[in-house]
Amino acid sequence: MEDIASQLRTARTNAGIDIATAEYATKIRSKYLRALESGDWAALPEETAAKSFLRTYGDYLGLDGRALVDVFKAGRVSVGEPSDYAPKTSGGDGGRRSWRTWLVVVLVLILIVGLFLIGTNSDASEAAAFINGSAGRSAL
Repeated sequence: MEDIASQLRTARTNAGIDIATAEYATKIRSKYLRALESGDWAALPEETAAKSFLRTYGDYLGLDGRALVDVFKAGRVSVGEPSDYAPKTSGGDGGRRSWRTWLVVVLVLILIVGLFLIGTNSDASEAAAFINGSAGRSAL
């Protein structure tokens, strides 16, 4: 994979382009351009972004971006994961989903309890009115 990195670095320096100019032209942050040129694949955010960056940067430098991506895919590098990466044991997205789920459950329970209380209060007032109304008629 160093071959890709050296191709990018050599093409940029031969063209006399500095990193800031390449960043402006490609809209790829300079830290990612430096990572591409140094072969630091773990510094890239994810594989999809890495392939997109590589294709865009390669095309910008006059190289065949698609061919660079093909070589990249054949190398099976780890992108966005340092070598000592250990996946989290908590499932999914770091607990956000469970927090949101609990929030929805609590809101639904509050709604149900509220509707129950409204229903029982209206039933009690109707029952009281019925009892008072029927008691008044029997006295007549």
